Amino acid sequence: MSEPFLVTANGGSEFSRAQARRREFELTSRGVRLPTADTTVDRARWLAAQLPLRPESVLSHSTAAQLYRAPLPLSLQTTLPVHVTTPRDVPRPRRRDIVTHHASLPDSDVTTLAEFRLTTPERTYVDMASLLGFDHLVALGDVLLRDHGASSDSLLHVAEARRSYPGRRSAVNAVGWLDSGAASPRESHLRVLLRRGRLPRPEVNGVITDEHGGFLAVGDLVFRRERVIVEYDGAVHAPMRQRAKDASRRALLREHGWIVVEVVGEDMHYPQRVLARVRAALRDGMDRLV
Repeated sequence: MSEPFLVTANGGSEFSRAQARRREFELTSRGVRLPTADTTVDRARWLAAQLPLRPESVLSHSTAAQLYRAPLPLSLQTTLPVHVTTPRDVPRPRRRDIVTHHASLPDSDVTTLAEFRLTTPERTYVDMASLLGFDHLVALGDVLLRDHGASSDSLLHVAEARRSYPGRRSAVNAVGWLDSGAASPRESHLRVLLRRGRLPRPEVNGVITDEHGGFLAVGDLVFRRERVIVEYDGAVHAPMRQRAKDASRRALLREHGWIVVEVVGEDMHYPQRVLARVRAALRDGMDRLV
């Protein structure tokens, strides 16, 4: 991938002004050119948007979340416009490929990731709280805990410090629901659904062993006392070979006395049905203990 570059009235460091106007380059915003072949590459678009910004301005909100490879609803997965936060005492950049957020931006809320200047995982979590539903916010927080060095304490500290910030209450409340063990956003959404249904808090990706301590499986959401496992089957489970492997694994778990509840994407549209199935499984599990 080629890099975006700046062009002034006198040209750029590599190309004259006339050369930069060739069809092989696209004008992304005032004075910024990007090789046309790279205009569909997210990284190139983000670099192009960042290139003319003052050092105090950083990528933020959904753009930062995408750089952290966090899950987002489809409506927020767009590469453009790029979201940027600028401190209140810095002039707001006006460019066609960015949306500017003017807010206080202490140094502690800024970091770097590869070649990008962006908000920290903690600040990104708080910024996104007003834009996401609660289950999506939990899924975002799970990824930041698991993959980017955030902790529940650090997320809570930044959320509580933003006293008049939109979404602050959701950000604070969601911290207690986060779990770094979550392996997928749909798993996080399912966990939120079960907790909202006032079910016991499950163990996330718990290791299941037999009576001799031998490994059997890793369960998505494990209610160990009741010996119930709730598993989400997403698209990754669709191939026939994977489905056969999952069926064999679950048969083995059932042979060892575990109740396995399988939840697929379509089920998530009917939360009460999911809750009813899990409650019934938990009752059956408790009956076995009597």
